[in-house]
Amino acid sequence: MQTNRKTIGLLLIFLGLIIIAAIVYFLLMKKTATQSPLTSAGTSTGQLPAGTETGTTTPSDQPRNYTQYDISKEAIHAVNATDLAQRSRSYAERLGSYSTQSEYGNFTDLKVYMTASMQAWADRYVEDQKASAKSGSYYGIETKALTTEIKSFDDKAGTAEIVVTTERRESTEKIGGGEPFQQKLDINFLKINGEWLIDAAYWEK
Repeated sequence: MQTNRKTIGLLLIFLGLIIIAAIVYFLLMKKTATQSPLTSAGTSTGQLPAGTETGTTTPSDQPRNYTQYDISKEAIHAVNATDLAQRSRSYAERLGSYSTQSEYGNFTDLKVYMTASMQAWADRYVEDQKASAKSGSYYGIETKALTTEIKSFDDKAGTAEIVVTTERRESTEKIGGGEPFQQKLDINFLKINGEWLIDAAYWEK
């Protein structure tokens, strides 16, 4: 009888040890599972492991490269015949559009694009127009460029000739009056100090 009690007591102790071991094992496994797989046990850096990576900062942490653009190093665009023809459209419209109200300011605005001889002609032309205008009367003419024709272009010699076909409309009483008509403007250019300038302009009859 006493032997049975002793055996039962040993079994209970053995079972208690097993239960305690199981509890300890369960607690250890739970603690391990809650640790981040990206950090080592007992440490929490909040960063990915460096390993063999050389960078340890995010792009926003790195200093910016404020390399400034130097426009002086940009290759200078050489004006070709097509470029000059495109400019001629604008020149023709401005040379051919003026009125007594605007005091012929279009010629003054274009003087920066003219040779010295052309500037002198423009000054004389404006004075003649003002002198011949009737006091109090209105006169205006509007010009729109239609097409261009490259008659000649010699970059080495620095000469070019562009013909611009335009549509013009004269007004003697009110702006926008008169019937439209077509007229060609023959523009001669000279290249001076690398700049293409208007040297002469003739309206064809």
